Amino acid sequence: MTVGTFLAKAAPLRANPFTALTNPDYQVLKAEADAATRQLRAESAARKVGKKKPIACVPDGEKIGILQMLVGLDALPASDRKLPLKDGYAKVLARTYPC
Repeated sequence: MTVGTFLAKAAPLRANPFTALTNPDYQVLKAEADAATRQLRAESAARKVGKKKPIACVPDGEKIGILQMLVGLDALPASDRKLPLKDGYAKVLARTYPC
């Protein structure tokens, strides 16, 4: 799923948070966000093993919540909305927790 698709599907849920959990797209979006997080963790671990520069330097114990993730994705330029969610989320993390 692209960043743009993710944000488009999330818009109705954000507009009416009281019914978000009952919206069928909620589980789809949650799964996509979880998958992107898992992929980034695996990529981060591989970069560490390969002694490559990390994508982001998230302090121990810190994590980004879904609302902060959405705000960060909203702030990406239009050209980045075509990126896969994982890559857009990586940009959000890099901007939020630069090395």
